[in-house]
Amino acid sequence: MIAFADSIGVGAFRPFGRNVVKRRCENRRGARIAVASSTDAEFVEAFGKKVRGEWIGHEVSFDGETGELEPLADGYIPEEFLNWGVTPTAFESNHSHILRGDTLYRKHTRIIPTVDHFSDHTDVEEDTFIHDINSAGFTLFDCGSYAFAPEKVIERKSLLDKVPRIEVCVRDSVSDSGFRVVGVMRFDFSTGRFFKSQQLFHEKFDMDWSNGQFIEVGTGHRAEWGKTETTKEAHVSGLWRGENGSERETNLDDDITQALLLPGGLFLLSDKTDDGDMELELG
Repeated sequence: MIAFADSIGVGAFRPFGRNVVKRRCENRRGARIAVASSTDAEFVEAFGKKVRGEWIGHEVSFDGETGELEPLADGYIPEEFLNWGVTPTAFESNHSHILRGDTLYRKHTRIIPTVDHFSDHTDVEEDTFIHDINSAGFTLFDCGSYAFAPEKVIERKSLLDKVPRIEVCVRDSVSDSGFRVVGVMRFDFSTGRFFKSQQLFHEKFDMDWSNGQFIEVGTGHRAEWGKTETTKEAHVSGLWRGENGSERETNLDDDITQALLLPGGLFLLSDKTDDGDMELELG
């Protein structure tokens, strides 16, 4: 689903049509990794072990219309940052993931930027999200990756109707480097467009589990994504089929392109631009 590069940059979100998916995903070759049914106890246990833990990293947001990277809201930026000419584009954040029975919990902790070096506390924002892994819109992989989206096309009949949320999490299942990418998007089937901001988290495994209370001490400022190598593109590239019991194709070509088939007939595809940036497309 997500293509990693030696030097990860920030790409863009953009919608694309079904024909584009067909053109980019044909003529694939490479290894195949079987994806078992989520009702298999050993398979679920393997997924739970891989997804569990404290994941630290940073969070960026993209504009749903233009696909441009969004700066942090002014209310999050300390005055000292502005005086120094610092413009943050990402939050320092962490995720606490744990599977209890058939329920997957994702607790997100966002660290608010600060320059108070003498404070004995860190200002944070917290949200908890819950998934039933047996629901029709949930797909899991034993490498700790998963995807959640509406099973069917949901069209809003009024402005009061909620916009469906899409959540994907992909980690390197070959080298087990401990890096992963989490994406949270909202897609309006009625207009065929993203709705408001789309979130993307680039994270590294830190520790097994601390009941969601662990926070790495820091300023909460990330000027850009990490420059060090995380994982090989070929390990996470390829076509991720969003149906339990199907197969994942790993693309070993130089032309790195990835797509994830979500319930409702949606494809999420990642590609690398000529500049080495990561680009996400939905259609």
